[in-house]
Amino acid sequence: MEFKKIIPIRLYENAIEQIMDLVKRSELKPGDKLPPERELAKKLSISRNSLREAFRVLESRGLIKSKPGGGRYIREIRKNGHNNTENIILGLEKSSILELLEAREMFEVKIAKIAAQRATAEDTELIERALNKMNEEEELKYGKETESDTEFHLAIAGASHNFVFVNIIKLHLDLLKETRGKTWKIPGRREKQYQEHQSILQAIKEHNSKKAGEAMLKHLGNVRKVLLKT
Repeated sequence: MEFKKIIPIRLYENAIEQIMDLVKRSELKPGDKLPPERELAKKLSISRNSLREAFRVLESRGLIKSKPGGGRYIREIRKNGHNNTENIILGLEKSSILELLEAREMFEVKIAKIAAQRATAEDTELIERALNKMNEEEELKYGKETESDTEFHLAIAGASHNFVFVNIIKLHLDLLKETRGKTWKIPGRREKQYQEHQSILQAIKEHNSKKAGEAMLKHLGNVRKVLLKT
């Protein structure tokens, strides 16, 4: 006789599912205000602490937003996001991802420039090692490409020798993990991404700050274009 292990469901996860389900059924639409915290916690039969944890996760995914003293709202979908009303969740997620990419075009270009200035031989070796891992077929068979991509960008942040940059990259790449996995599956994207990463690495090796920033900006711009087509 075989028993299956019971997987406990945290209360805040159940709250997330219910809120997302209401959005999927269009009972909650982009721009709608959520009920007050006390009222919603009572309706869901959970503590306000659990509800706040659910809100924290939903906000980090770009699905809801808070207004100081004005409650919480389902976020609006950006015009250049996913406009399919049959899948509002995808629309909200894509909209938030585009905003993350917009932010990356600001700070990650700067990180690449600083990395080019400060990178040691050991730093460039770590960046190159991560790049080579992305190009290994065996890695891709096991769906490890996003892990190697993360290593590459983290190695560049590490080469800046600024721990704040490293933490920023960790946060944003974790939020983009699912999308990055999808873009890698687009025919020809893997090869183009490798070339883009190679250009960034080469500029850092040459300690060419301007060239490194331009290569990073071009890479992130191409990621944006690919995302808009999916």
